[in-house]
Amino acid sequence: MAESIWWKQRGTPAVDGALPTGQVDVAVVGAGVTGLTAALLLARAGLGVVVLEARHPGAVTTGRTTGKVSALQGTMLSRMLRAGRRESAAAYVASTLRAQEWLAAEADGLGLGLERRPAATYAPTARATGTVRGEHDAARDLGLPVRWSDGPDLPVPAAAATLLDDQLQLDPGQLVERLLAAALEAGAVVVGDTRVQRVRQRGDGVHLEVSHGGDEARVSAGRVLLATGAPVVDRRMHFARVTAQRSYILAFDTAGAPETMALSGGGPSRSFRSAEVDGRRILLVGGAGHETGRGRAENRRVDELRAWTSEHWPDAVELGAWSAQDYTTTDHLPLVGSLGGASPGVHLATGFNKWGLTSGVAAALSFTGDVLGVPEPWADDLYGRRARLRDVPALAGVQVGVALGGAAAAAGLAAPVETSGRRAVGEDCRLLPVCTHLGGPLRWNPHEGSYDCPLHGSRFDRDGQVLEGPATRPLRRLPARD
Repeated sequence: MAESIWWKQRGTPAVDGALPTGQVDVAVVGAGVTGLTAALLLARAGLGVVVLEARHPGAVTTGRTTGKVSALQGTMLSRMLRAGRRESAAAYVASTLRAQEWLAAEADGLGLGLERRPAATYAPTARATGTVRGEHDAARDLGLPVRWSDGPDLPVPAAAATLLDDQLQLDPGQLVERLLAAALEAGAVVVGDTRVQRVRQRGDGVHLEVSHGGDEARVSAGRVLLATGAPVVDRRMHFARVTAQRSYILAFDTAGAPETMALSGGGPSRSFRSAEVDGRRILLVGGAGHETGRGRAENRRVDELRAWTSEHWPDAVELGAWSAQDYTTTDHLPLVGSLGGASPGVHLATGFNKWGLTSGVAAALSFTGDVLGVPEPWADDLYGRRARLRDVPALAGVQVGVALGGAAAAAGLAAPVETSGRRAVGEDCRLLPVCTHLGGPLRWNPHEGSYDCPLHGSRFDRDGQVLEGPATRPLRRLPARD
């Protein structure tokens, strides 16, 4: 899988903590921005905290983002209002500002390099101006001091834009490193190569069955935070309320890296900003998003981003290309909070809709506030909403996908692998192309070299090992041919 520019320049962080032998106060599953922020805050408060990470800290979404920390998020706010979630939208803005404030306040202590830049949602064509105007009006209605421009100073064609000054951008790899170091210093234990297989609550404790270094083990905690993108358990139809989305990011060396971080308000989706890497300014371009495992081939989408960049930055020299996976919700609001019912001690945080550096921090602040008895004032309005029937349209798709996966299994199909740039199926690479989560039919992703599930976004490497959940078990191997 292609690595992001953030890890290419510094190498991925390693952790060597040991699994706890007794019950801890809190177990955090996932060492991205949400999990590490929660671990840091709880360890500072004197609680016993263990973080369980299947790969390395920042391996999945956090370490693969563009690093924008903005309250202006494309057309997010107008979509929330159209979904009839005004109180929740107001709380969402409050949570975003709180996350920004926390990162800014912690920056010096963490040694975190923050850059302040204007953010823009722009109309790439005159036809998209109405969409951008709708976002401008929604942002002003919700209290953000956006300003309108009929002639924005951007390096790409733009008919209009709404802009918000003094937003933040950062190096997400550095963020992971600094949060990790601070959490460890505060007393948290971080354990790598540990994949959670099952979560059960019994009495006052939550028991996690894990695979650690290939061995089976158990971890017990008073509370558990599932900060894994897609949760490994489903108690309230969460699998049907989120959709896995992949998007693509390219890094370029160019003399024309922009000062504004911008996102188009009309299709095709295009995002760009400058970043500092190894002491030089580079250009980051993102977009071409789609549901994981669906639509046109991934490598064609990346080529479209390259062509678009070459059109507007002719001198750009590519430094790297990678992708990220995010989870979106039908009402565009995060899914955060206790699973309730028989699992009140199990909490999840997902559905950040591609804005995890703000929503992930906000979710961590809410969770720690709940644990410590000092709740965030916006949390109930944002996270306490009830699910509506129209918010779970993916349920039928789950059933169809299971049926398709069963058909693939019955046919005994072998998944393709890349061999010297060509697809091949051999006796040494016969994997059953059926997701081990709920039986979805897998598709080969030629850009990332992975098998992707269109149901809930599980991904597997060419050897069948899990890259991203909610799947927890590797792909089955087919018997060798005679």
